[in-house]
Amino acid sequence: MYSTFEFTSADGTVLEGWTNNGTGPPILVCNGLGVPPEAWPRLLDPDCGYQVVGYNHRGTMGSQRPADPDRIRIDDFVADALAVLDHVGIDKAILVAWSYGVNVSFELTAAHPQRVAGLVMCAGVPGGTLDSAFAPLLVPRQLRKPLGLAVLRAGELVGPQLNALAKFVPVTRTTADVMRYTGMIMPSARSEDIVPWLDSFIKLDFAWYFHLFPAAGEHERIDPSFVDVPVTVAAGGMDTLTSMLDVVAFAKEIEHAQVHVLRGTHFIPLEFPDEIMAMIDDVLLRSELAPEQVVAQRTSVIDIRSYEGQTYYEHQATAFHASEKPATAPTDDSE
Repeated sequence: MYSTFEFTSADGTVLEGWTNNGTGPPILVCNGLGVPPEAWPRLLDPDCGYQVVGYNHRGTMGSQRPADPDRIRIDDFVADALAVLDHVGIDKAILVAWSYGVNVSFELTAAHPQRVAGLVMCAGVPGGTLDSAFAPLLVPRQLRKPLGLAVLRAGELVGPQLNALAKFVPVTRTTADVMRYTGMIMPSARSEDIVPWLDSFIKLDFAWYFHLFPAAGEHERIDPSFVDVPVTVAAGGMDTLTSMLDVVAFAKEIEHAQVHVLRGTHFIPLEFPDEIMAMIDDVLLRSELAPEQVVAQRTSVIDIRSYEGQTYYEHQATAFHASEKPATAPTDDSE
């Protein structure tokens, strides 16, 4: 479904890149930490209408660990994203991101605006990631980062045991269905999309996987209002890892941003792949990458609200935009 290649980042770390081998306007996927390409089932289709490239994070899924184990911070991931663009010869791309990839995308856009034509940002914030966790669980904001760091440190310690347990996880449609109907992932996700993602994910070295997150948590929130390219932001209304309110709040700071609150969890790329494609199409049509022939071919963008059982909570986003709450964060610590 996709092919891989090696490229070298600025500090000499050899990483594994991937591509759908498609043609069309270029997309760079900035994934969540340790997330395999299979999280984007529609973008992996070579006939999706886009040339899609991405890369696997340092120490995961075929990418080397850096010689300096501390080279796992936001600047390193921005350098990796630039390196893969340079390796495949893409001057400017639409950035499609999930979770921590949103942090990377905004820093990349700030430092190298000439390389970015548009942004589709899913279930992430431009910094302050750990401060946005656990909101639906009513954890006060001041406790979220300490709690998150404690969980991550524990995960790193038990990583070897998790690696051993992962070998016994059955990667089947039944497992995917269990995930869909127990609330881990919404039933709108398709089992045939979950299975290949799960098969790749459980092969991670979980000790290293959890090692990546504390450094990611050091990235403080930045002001996103500098962005002047087309932006669409998507949040999961039931996301326990990134507060929906925080996602909507940062989108409010970008005057021209479009925002969609989906009836989903943190896994909205798997739960709403068709809607994500519609958002990408829309950003393309608003960007400088859309030549006349592309605009002519895409005379109407899919109406995201037309998917039965997968409609988005537009009223939540609209109500928040109309409120008097500060743009940076909700005033209620527990949200």
